[in-house]
Amino acid sequence: MKSVIYSRYNPLPLILPLHAYIKLTGQQLILPVYHTVSNDYIPHIANLYKYKNIKAFKVDLDYLLKHYKPVDLYQLTDHIRGGKPIRGKAFFLSFDDGLSEFYNIIAPLLKQKGIPATCFLNSNFIDNKDLFFRYKISLLIDTISNQDIKPQTVSQVRQLLNIAGIKWASIPQALLNVQYNNKELPGKLAELLGLDFAEYLAVKKPYMTSGQIRELMAEGFTFGSHSIDHPEYRFIDTHEQLKQTTVSTKIICDKFKLNYRVFAFPFTDYGVSKNTFDNIHSAGDIDLSFGCAGMKHDCIPFNLQRIPAEDYNLPLKRRLKADYFYFILKSIVRRNNICR
Repeated sequence: MKSVIYSRYNPLPLILPLHAYIKLTGQQLILPVYHTVSNDYIPHIANLYKYKNIKAFKVDLDYLLKHYKPVDLYQLTDHIRGGKPIRGKAFFLSFDDGLSEFYNIIAPLLKQKGIPATCFLNSNFIDNKDLFFRYKISLLIDTISNQDIKPQTVSQVRQLLNIAGIKWASIPQALLNVQYNNKELPGKLAELLGLDFAEYLAVKKPYMTSGQIRELMAEGFTFGSHSIDHPEYRFIDTHEQLKQTTVSTKIICDKFKLNYRVFAFPFTDYGVSKNTFDNIHSAGDIDLSFGCAGMKHDCIPFNLQRIPAEDYNLPLKRRLKADYFYFILKSIVRRNNICR
């Protein structure tokens, strides 16, 4: 049902104006999240998800500003932690992964429009020290799709996939099924295909540098942690969840001398237990944490659910109406609360 609701051809979410949806649901604060924005083809992302071009992103921003007021991380923290009200309709904007487009494209656009934002960083990827395993997968698919690969090499690739226990109908589809527990596999496949991830990092610089981050901090942008190396938390044990969360947050807070501690779960917070949340919040390791479950209430008061603005490849105007429409449908069956 969800895919039908979010289809760009479904007229039902458009039956009401936005202000009516807000009044019906009471959801005045929204939290859209993006990864990147670019007019260019980005090989390490293009095979994973759709990202918006500059024109589409500007349209999204103008729509937000027309209907909501922007709030920054400090206002949001005061609201959630201190009970200070945010009056009227508001949005908190964030970006995941610390990609270089945030510095080169996104931040300048946000500054022009007076919109604050928070960017969440993976501690292992700052300064292009390493590359997210899924981005390596996208580069591998790009290489296989755009080069003539020798039959012998194809056979070796298939053999490695079989050894890793990954089922495949096609090699690109098999690569998309690689999970964090096989994060070393892309490196082995890259050797077979003549792909050098270190060279790609050095030349393309997909992530922001420490200097760029500090420059943006001086301009008012805020930063948080996004784990050490971007695992999907439901596939790692509680000990590793806590390590990924607390270690990355400490590294980033110490490195950039942050006086706040915020964390965004990579992929999603699905499968994260209440015990994990109790540990990271009660110990004071995290002020606020963020998931990506869309417009939902969370039983953890300091964990906020964001709206993935790139999902379904929709303009934000339509995406938000679909979110409100879906929220109303879920309210009927009491499915708007995340219980852990």
